[in-house]
Amino acid sequence: MKSIKTNSQIKIYSDILKEGEFLLLKSVDSYFNTPFKGSPLNILTNFSGSCGEAIMDKTGKIKIFVDSRYHILVEKQVFQDIEIYKMPLGETFFEAFKKNYPQNSILHIPIDVKLSDYLMFDKYFDLRTYKIPEKYIKNYDLIKKAPVFLADKKVYKNDFSSKMNKLKKLYPKKCKIVIFNLDDICWLTNLRSFQTMNSSTFRSILYLDLKNSNYVLFLDNPSYADKIENLKYMKLSAFKNFINSIDDEIEFRYQDITLDNFLSIKKPKEDKKSCLSLISSVKLKSEIDYLKKCYKKLDTAILSFKNKLRIGLSECDLVKIFEEELLKTGAISTSFKTILSLNENTASIHYSSYDKNKILNDESIILLDCGGYWSNGYATDITRTFYFGKNPSQLYKKIYTYVLKAFIRCYMSNETDSKKLDNMARKILSECNKDGFYFDHGLGHGIGTSVHQNPPCLSLNSKDIIMPYQVHSIEPGLYGKTKDGLQFGARIENCVYSDINYKKYSLSKFPFEELLIDYELLENIEKEFIKKWQIGM
Repeated sequence: MKSIKTNSQIKIYSDILKEGEFLLLKSVDSYFNTPFKGSPLNILTNFSGSCGEAIMDKTGKIKIFVDSRYHILVEKQVFQDIEIYKMPLGETFFEAFKKNYPQNSILHIPIDVKLSDYLMFDKYFDLRTYKIPEKYIKNYDLIKKAPVFLADKKVYKNDFSSKMNKLKKLYPKKCKIVIFNLDDICWLTNLRSFQTMNSSTFRSILYLDLKNSNYVLFLDNPSYADKIENLKYMKLSAFKNFINSIDDEIEFRYQDITLDNFLSIKKPKEDKKSCLSLISSVKLKSEIDYLKKCYKKLDTAILSFKNKLRIGLSECDLVKIFEEELLKTGAISTSFKTILSLNENTASIHYSSYDKNKILNDESIILLDCGGYWSNGYATDITRTFYFGKNPSQLYKKIYTYVLKAFIRCYMSNETDSKKLDNMARKILSECNKDGFYFDHGLGHGIGTSVHQNPPCLSLNSKDIIMPYQVHSIEPGLYGKTKDGLQFGARIENCVYSDINYKKYSLSKFPFEELLIDYELLENIEKEFIKKWQIGM
């Protein structure tokens, strides 16, 4: 843990509270789903993970809640006076909060919280809202005046007008819709931008009056955007006044809108169809073909990185080498903060606090979870576990081989139920629980214009059915510590899609780590699979 740091901002927030009241701090900008360094949670706790919540009381005491991906990272980062609550796999923040605080507690919640979260908390707690003073919001430092550009029509095929015609068939013609989901806006407009780190979406809201074919895109800098026929542009700051002037019913998804935007709508109506995200998740052949080219470049970058491994390089050095190789292939940027760890740090699922003193030595294990964006703004994602040396221990090989076995079985399966596929991997990986190693995250996520563009979500609690030509990851992993104190982890991730017969195809062809495979633990069908895979790149 970091040493205690006195921060003048504690008083800013604690002054909102009375004795016995609590305040919610978030790590994510709820307007645009962007984790940001400089959030109240980041400043007051030093935690930089992309997902987390914290509760503060009147005295300034803070308790931070993190899921299983951050159990190790949070201990390394937060200040000594922060209390940590580690949520077990499958537990939500709401469930954890109910365990720790009495019903009807007065909870101050940011005015920009998602409406769906507000309604959930409102059933149990006495809520108040507060607004973070703008001078203390640092996430806008990530916004650049980058162009909002049209992707290549050869990739997306259908233009805005043709997509709107399809949408009119799904909704009543008199319907007025507001879209807040950034991936859905990217899909409908075919626009992209690299204005925000690790993203090709852009800060925006889309208003659609289907009856009158009146379509308005609200964004930060309209002058930086490629113009689309039949689409008007307005500044994002004008949205609330615009929407408040409309007396008709406005439809939107509850899980996308923030509370303050909701309060600006005179006649709100929930969009229960929620079909856009599902439609956009099913990729065209042209999109699949483009993604294949992107993954080929990503594979090349990883191979170049692997060939440059040598004794004495630190985690910081290794991240720099990989990202330089990625950019050489033509990538615009990373698609998320690169996860790279050595030895015991590989047990931290979402490790990103690289250590210049953690050095690559002979007989080291390396975990690399990485991805990039290329010119048309599609995200890529892959994880590989490497071994630097010649003589991996039998335990290293066992853990890696069971992760590989879980990947192979899920890849070969034509199961379409996300939860059942997750359970399939979980059952295989449970064989290593007796060794102290556990699978503490979901099996996968959808991918598209963002690195987590769901559906589908493959997890313990998922209700998603995987459809043909949805691109999603399969990423089993094991992480733990032996009784003798040996700590490490292994993960394998490939992004795949299925055809109409539910046969899966991987976008990456990068080989598995031969040194870490224990063939005696594999069945013949798994051995045959590996034999064919290893010659694929």
